Order: sequence, then structure tokens, then C-alpha cells
Amino acid sequence: MPLFSKVKKLAFICAKCFSEKEDKLAWFVGSTLFNESLLCRTCWKGQFNKLTERERKEWSFYVPKK
Repeated sequence: MPLFSKVKKLAFICAKCFSEKEDKLAWFVGSTLFNESLLCRTCWKGQFNKLTERERKEWSFYVPKK
């Protein structure tokens, strides 16, 4: 019985646009269709903008507009 299992490689693809050209993906959590998904920068920004003001305030970097 082997002590280590085989390494399984994950696909590095955006869950929304299926782009394979991205070098970075970000985990998105929110109340949208792509909740808990890996998204490229462009798709992540689009989904973040669809969040409510209350949900946006949960992110530490967000500064509310006045």
C-alpha cells in the first residue's frame, strides 16, 4: 500500500470566461452566480460590482463611495 497518492493537477481556467491565458486567478465569494469560484481579474471585478453595498463592505479593501 503506497503512502502517497498520485498528484492530481487542477485546471487553471477562469470559471466564467474559460480563459486559460491568465497567470492569476482569485477566489470569489459573494451572492452571485459565480459564488465560490476561481475568476480572472476582469470577471472578478464584474462580479464584485454586482454585489450589494452591504456585501462589498465585508471586503477589507473596499472604500464606500460618497
